[in-house]
Parts: sequence; C-alpha cells; structure tokens
Amino acid sequence: MAAVVAGSLITGAFGEGVKEISNLVKNFDWSKIKVTDKKSNEFLHTGLAPSYGKLDKDGLQKIDDELKIMIASTMKVLEKQSDKSWKAVVETMMKNQFVEPDKDETYKTDTLTKESKSVFKTDGSPSAKIVDEVKTWFTKLISDSDVLASTKIDIDVLAKIVAQSGATIDSFETFWAKTERHEQTVLDIGVLRFPDMDRPYFKLYRIELKAWSDCSRIVFHQTDANGITGTFNARIFRPRESVLKGMNPGPRKKAIDEANNMFS
Repeated sequence: MAAVVAGSLITGAFGEGVKEISNLVKNFDWSKIKVTDKKSNEFLHTGLAPSYGKLDKDGLQKIDDELKIMIASTMKVLEKQSDKSWKAVVETMMKNQFVEPDKDETYKTDTLTKESKSVFKTDGSPSAKIVDEVKTWFTKLISDSDVLASTKIDIDVLAKIVAQSGATIDSFETFWAKTERHEQTVLDIGVLRFPDMDRPYFKLYRIELKAWSDCSRIVFHQTDANGITGTFNARIFRPRESVLKGMNPGPRKKAIDEANNMFS
C-alpha cells in the first residue's frame, strides 16, 4: 500500500507528525534496550498511534457512508481528548455516541520463564532455543493475525532483547560470585486500527511487554532465570447505526466530505 499522508482529521486526533504504528516500530532503535543496564529507561512507548490497514485515499471511496461518518466523528471526539493513555482512550471510546462496543473484550496476560544452568557466558548472549520459544510465546499471547501484521514487530529482535542474560563481570571479586536481578519495559503501545473493507470496525488495542533477568553465579557456573511478561488488551467498536442514520443531512454530508479528504 502506498504511504499514507495524514490530513487534518488525523493530526487533530493523534497530533502533528503522527506516524503509523508500523513505522514507529520499524524506526525505533531497539539496541537502546538493555535488560541488564540498571540505568536504562529506553523503550518503545506511545499513548495512541494509528494503524490504517487497507484504508487509504482510494480505499475510502470503497467503504459505505456510515463507516465514513463514524471515522470522521470519532477523530473529532479523540481530538478533544488530550489524555491519550490507554485508560483515558478506552473511556472516551465507550462514551463515543457514534460507535458501539462489542460485548467481548480481550484481556490476556502471560509470563514466559526459562531457567537454565550452563557454563558462564560473559556476553549474555541468548541461545537459539530461547529465541524460538519467545517467538512462539509472543505469537500465542497476541493470537491476532491482524494485530501482528499491523504492528510489524520484529519478533527475532524482540526475542533477543528479552533473552538477554548473564551476570556481568565488573571486578575481580564478582568473577567468583555474583547475583543480579533486572527488569526492563520493552514496549508499551496503544493503537487504533482503522476500519476498512475487510474489517468494518475500529479495533483499539494495547501491547505491554516487560523483560527480566535473574542471575546468580559461583565461579564459572551460572544459573539464569529469564522471563518476559506480556499484556494484551483489545476492544472492537462498530458503527452505531441508530445515531449515524439519524443524522441531519447537513452534518452527515460534512462528516462524509471530511472523511473523503482525510488522506491528503
């Protein structure tokens, strides 16, 4: 799909310089994240970012007017909400008269823990087995192909970050015995997935991942407990037809026109 250029509706709701979540993930410098660095506070965070799916300038012409009105009206609602934290955005969407939430709500949390006793590694490099297990765990946690495709998180990079382990040698004394415990947020992202022809609804979701490492070593033998805790929330919001179809002709046409010009 061609690059989407945000118009006034998008910038009003998400802010100037808004980027789609896949671009934020792609351009983030993952090398900044160091699980074993006590002073590090680098991680990928966004209160709310858009994901357009198959919706672009041409795609807008293919969806029905109710969807266009829902999109334009919701952007106006979000523009008035300065707090873009997950809790605040959910509350705003629940009060949004132009949409109605599905009864089903996704809330999943899980922790992957790996314990091993192996020859000491000075560089804390992860094993290929751990990388594969993190990939499997993350895919199962999300269990949503649409979300996995829209965020485009590089699971190989993610797995290597969360699999970091190893008590580091920083003095002659710690060569013989050392214990370390570290925890680091990897990412915390909120995303609003736009409606398109295949999925005619908004999907609001959040992914939060925290990696941790607990290591102890006596001489050359090291026991590692490595883990990642993930939380995935998602809500679906569909057009509230009773409101959208009952709008007066003037406001209705204005909302449709605004939606048609959303990508300039």
